[in-house]
Amino acid sequence: MKTQEQEQASAAAVDPMEDLCQALFSKEEGAKKKAARQTAGVMTQRPWPQLPSRLRSAIRSDIGRLLDGGKPRAQILEAGYSAAVVNQALRDLGRSVA
Repeated sequence: MKTQEQEQASAAAVDPMEDLCQALFSKEEGAKKKAARQTAGVMTQRPWPQLPSRLRSAIRSDIGRLLDGGKPRAQILEAGYSAAVVNQALRDLGRSVA
């Protein structure tokens, strides 16, 4: 039987990957989103296919939104993504940008 403390602890437990994905899926710009982009950039030291599919989807969604907003590649990189992440996301989206 769980104690009340254990139940509260499990209810308060946050999945950091889900937090990261939610920040990237968010349409709001801000410090949390920039930090999420930088975290995603660091995480992608691993090959793209080894990243969790939800994270790849969140990155593609965010980069696609930036492109739709008219941001050039340089500004996407300044937003916090690494060049490798941007390149792979663009390939997955079937898009290119100057």
